[in-house]
Amino acid sequence: MRILLLGLQALYPLILFSADDKTERDAIQLAIPYIEEKGAEWIREKKCVSCHQVNSMLWSLSLSKGKGFKVSEKIERWINWAVGDLMRKNDKGQIIGQLNKEGVAQLLYGLPQLSDHDRTRLTTLLSPDQQPDGTWHAGGQLPAQHRPLRETTIVSTMWISLSTDEKVLAKVLPAIRKSEPGKSTEWYALRVLFAQKSGIGIDQTLKHARTLLDLQNKDGGWGWLTSETSDALGTGLALYALESIRAQLDPERLALARKFLISSQQKDGSWSVKGTKKKKRHKIEETSSYWGTAWAVIALASGLP
Repeated sequence: MRILLLGLQALYPLILFSADDKTERDAIQLAIPYIEEKGAEWIREKKCVSCHQVNSMLWSLSLSKGKGFKVSEKIERWINWAVGDLMRKNDKGQIIGQLNKEGVAQLLYGLPQLSDHDRTRLTTLLSPDQQPDGTWHAGGQLPAQHRPLRETTIVSTMWISLSTDEKVLAKVLPAIRKSEPGKSTEWYALRVLFAQKSGIGIDQTLKHARTLLDLQNKDGGWGWLTSETSDALGTGLALYALESIRAQLDPERLALARKFLISSQQKDGSWSVKGTKKKKRHKIEETSSYWGTAWAVIALASGLP
């Protein structure tokens, strides 16, 4: 019966599984059509690579493909379009990618299959506008998020740093070390990833991982803000960071996080997430839900062999 259900799930992604039967693979397979449909719609209608959709779309789909899932044959076309659009100039003569460095960094970090040529082109977009203290100002609408502006700056800086060289990391490290503890789970998750990238040692990495685990809610998840109820965006970010050093951590805590994601998925394959902006924190918001869905897939796929 289990084999039959899996076969049907591959053909009809909207078939639901009971809470006991549903696995990480079932959840990912159910989410892929939603990510593809909404992401393609964004590209078609908005015609821009923003910090909203495309980077998380391509990362989640590419990782899923690498884990053996069937994704759209258009993925390579989408990647090529994204790289080209990031190099495009807007009507003010500004290079699009320099206005969206977080998105550029996530593509560099999440798409190891990028050609050397494309990787070099995108990397050149990260250097301009670095501040004297080593940080970068957050781009686009990110400064409007419901957390201190300095925290958003540090989060953007850590994302960009994950795709830079040792010289840039050395310049960034003092500002990261001096930053105040964040209010968002993303800040804590990135401290784990940044600690690994910067080579400051496994002890410091584990210290940040344990701090992140201390913020885990009883249901196994995290909110995007650490003080709030669990959602897919906060949980996906946290679980992804922790999966990177899972051999050093309590497997039951990670299993509880995966269980939260699997059980909270919607019938259409998405996860509902409240807005991250100050004015949208009290209602489910489309962009945040798309981020949450992509991050749930990234986290769940990262734990698969």
